[in-house]
Amino acid sequence: MSTQTPIRIAVVGVGKIARDQHLPAIRDSPDFELAALISRSACNVDVPVFASLDAAFAAGIILDAVAICTPPNVRWEACRVASRHGCAILLEKPPAATVDEARILKRLANHAGVPIFATWHARYASKVSEAAAWCRTHSLLSGRIDWFEDARKWHPGQVWLWKEGGFGVFDPGINALSILSALHSADWRISEPSFDVPSNVEMPISAKFTLIAGDALIETKFDFRPTAVDTWSIHLESIEGARMDLTEGGSALSIDGGVVSRGQQQEYTALYERFAGLVRSGESEFDIIPLQLAEDAFANAKTCIVGPITI
Repeated sequence: MSTQTPIRIAVVGVGKIARDQHLPAIRDSPDFELAALISRSACNVDVPVFASLDAAFAAGIILDAVAICTPPNVRWEACRVASRHGCAILLEKPPAATVDEARILKRLANHAGVPIFATWHARYASKVSEAAAWCRTHSLLSGRIDWFEDARKWHPGQVWLWKEGGFGVFDPGINALSILSALHSADWRISEPSFDVPSNVEMPISAKFTLIAGDALIETKFDFRPTAVDTWSIHLESIEGARMDLTEGGSALSIDGGVVSRGQQQEYTALYERFAGLVRSGESEFDIIPLQLAEDAFANAKTCIVGPITI
């Protein structure tokens, strides 16, 4: 248990990810005290709710940090207000809609002298560190990433996801990119991306491309359409013929086809432990490699228009 004074935090944007992950992690953390919510919709909570950060500060709320969980393309104002009031900033992934916007937010925090944390929660899955240890001792040759989940099951009614800046299937798919770039710190690049985009939305429902680093090739598929089983897996093979299978979003691991080892799902618990350390040390952590890879895919993709979807 922490013996230090709890960090007073507000959550900005109380959508599905905030309700399902951020709020429980904050309430269970000895490092944080939930001081306010910033939301334009009603929230059944026992803390003050405000329509904006400005309104919270005007009401006299004292904050040390904010967790910004809004859609990525509307974060500028919250970051500006938070940094002006000396608050550390946590950004739900992806940190911004574009690499340029992310860099602007980083400069804003740096200018104010406050920590900023671009989070990639999938990197905190229980078996990612073991998978990274395997990668450090093997020369990567090939692999496959399959990231399939039903959008209607996991993202019901999230209209923003399908609009410009919402990322579509890359909203979950960028988790795979964040894990791979943590497993293997090579200079990855995107080759031959192709998207399926429903006729009534702007963002892709599926994507295919190859990730290349040196001689290593990773065939990658993201899909938002219903499947029999949700699949979040990364399969890697080394030059020596060794194999590593990281599945269940990073919480299950098998080496060379052996027994599958599973860990507990505590990504956001670990993420907030990391944020507490950054707040107290005054340091920032702001990796944008997964966002850069996603942006490269969007910039170069061949697009096929497919039938409309129901959101």
